[in-house]
Amino acid sequence: MLVTYTNRKGDIHYLKAVLTPKGATRYYIVKNKKNVKQNELVTILPDAFEFYEFPEDGKVSFRKKQTSIFSDEEKKIVEEVLNQQTDLEDFIIDLEKDAILIYIAHLKKSEFGYDLEHFKKIQSFRPKLRVEKENGHYQMQRFCNLMNHYGWITMETGSDLAKLCEKYCPHIDKESLLKFWIEGEKDW
Repeated sequence: MLVTYTNRKGDIHYLKAVLTPKGATRYYIVKNKKNVKQNELVTILPDAFEFYEFPEDGKVSFRKKQTSIFSDEEKKIVEEVLNQQTDLEDFIIDLEKDAILIYIAHLKKSEFGYDLEHFKKIQSFRPKLRVEKENGHYQMQRFCNLMNHYGWITMETGSDLAKLCEKYCPHIDKESLLKFWIEGEKDW
């Protein structure tokens, strides 16, 4: 059986393996298996690798497995708060090596209409909140587009992830999130 990955848009991706001139194996993602030699398609997923779907647009890559400093339990805390305290229809929580990122959907299913297959194809997500962890403390961050502070800014640091999420997640995708300014600095 071929190794495949189906992304959230419903696209099936196949894994192709090719030997390099030096004898190493290089992996490629292909959507159309008809254009690939049958013996190049992978049937066993390599242990040290994983498929990764980019939250923004659903593109798929194949990479070495990455571990995060965050546990699945910490991710679950964020997910539970988002489910209980927000009215978001669709979101993605992505565990990165050193952060938890919360992405929200650009479009709402309820506003789109009838063609959900087309909706899945064009849906994109954008990052809204990020949690970093340092020395046992969590930093809740939002993205700032101001020229002087462009990038992720820390709104608050604390030792209780659930409390930080309960404070900031209800403001996700609302203007009220902008009222939280940089920790330790005067508001502009």
